[in-house]
Amino acid sequence: MWIYRLMAKISWKDNKTNQEVCEHLGTRRELVNTIKTRKIKYFGHIKRHASFLKDVLEGKIEGSRPRGKQRRRWIDDITEWTGKDIHQCTVEAQDRTKWKSVSSQPLEQGRHRE
Repeated sequence: MWIYRLMAKISWKDNKTNQEVCEHLGTRRELVNTIKTRKIKYFGHIKRHASFLKDVLEGKIEGSRPRGKQRRRWIDDITEWTGKDIHQCTVEAQDRTKWKSVSSQPLEQGRHRE
């Protein structure tokens, strides 16, 4: 964001939020969407191949988990961003063209696919 501030000649002392700077320049923050898209594409790649990574992704660790709030799993991100359950994601990932259309448009946080 500092490069946008430099281009628009907006000082940090002006108390403008990053969102306001983006609106001023007419741009959007793309990094989060890029990360989501790549993570979803990588999930499809792993699911299509029989490899050690697939075993790790689907495997469970024996033993008891520590107390407290459950940790966020990698698969939780995929199901949230695609708006589908893990079984649907696995089935659709087998078809490369179908998965490409799913991975090209990750959901915004809090929205669901219709």
